[in-house]
Amino acid sequence: MKRLLLIIILNILLTYSSVFAGVLLSEWTGAMNRYCKYSDGTVITLSFGSTCPSTN
Repeated sequence: MKRLLLIIILNILLTYSSVFAGVLLSEWTGAMNRYCKYSDGTVITLSFGSTCPSTN
């Protein structure tokens, strides 16, 4: 019973923690970089050959 309760609590915490992550809105390239813009306003710069993660 305690194990089931622990699993439920962990699932709830993981669900709420993923809400705070930004979701990929757009990506573009410029010069030798790739830029990734997320829903929380964050823009990250990666090397040109990399792909943007779906969340930051």
